[in-house]
Amino acid sequence: MKILCCLNADVVSNAALNLLLPALVPHDVRVGLTTRIGASPQHGDEPFPRRELRAAEQLLPLEVFFPLIERAAQPNDARYLTFAEVERTRGIPVRPLPNPNVGDGLAFLEAFAPDLILSIRYGAIFKAAAIAVPRLGVLNLHAGLLPAYRGVLATFRALMAGEREIGCTLHYITDGTIDTGPAVSQARVAVDARRSMFAQVLSLYPPGVALMADAVARLDAGERLEAHIQSGGSYYSYPSADEWDEFLRRGWRVSDASDFRELYGKYLPPG
Repeated sequence: MKILCCLNADVVSNAALNLLLPALVPHDVRVGLTTRIGASPQHGDEPFPRRELRAAEQLLPLEVFFPLIERAAQPNDARYLTFAEVERTRGIPVRPLPNPNVGDGLAFLEAFAPDLILSIRYGAIFKAAAIAVPRLGVLNLHAGLLPAYRGVLATFRALMAGEREIGCTLHYITDGTIDTGPAVSQARVAVDARRSMFAQVLSLYPPGVALMADAVARLDAGERLEAHIQSGGSYYSYPSADEWDEFLRRGWRVSDASDFRELYGKYLPPG
């Protein structure tokens, strides 16, 4: 199959791509990247915890850690690869794809003509013209349990609601609405109150990517994925400054040093 993977340029998306790579080996794959999820905050209007999360997800890995890994030219077996290393060592083209619906973005989609689009943390909303291109549809891995937690930072909302489990949902994108398409499968993970929100989000992707990899294999075998129409639920945008303050007041942390030791260690050769 020809598969287009649409991701955001952040370390969580990159980790998810690394988990997905084994399932992509038999296929002709391209990667398209956005540079942000959701609207950009006004200058000076970004709550500090959101800045901390953005630093953990993007600024530190993309501007500091990934360039160091790439310059070190470490052996690329048995470790996570940066986006540049995926292209260089696996031969998978990686390109910016800020808008797949019009202009150069849509032209790229139509020229590649993927059989399937896989979306993980992708920052653009697919519209009708893009959705119509892949014959097998667009599958999105949403880092929240649908339909209860649609939108961005579903894990934040679940933790604030006192949920004992967080999860992710594999679903089809069938129109320009957000996180509403027919759901294929879900994975659940127990909340660990000892860990930061960043670590809890990362914990969703091993089981979530396994759902996506299974779906790819089944579609490649000619199977049809059973999907269920969603109803109800709530859509959430980025938390306000007051909501972030309450999150911290309850004892939750956005990220910690242990998160980076654990995650960054996966980009280093064994031993």
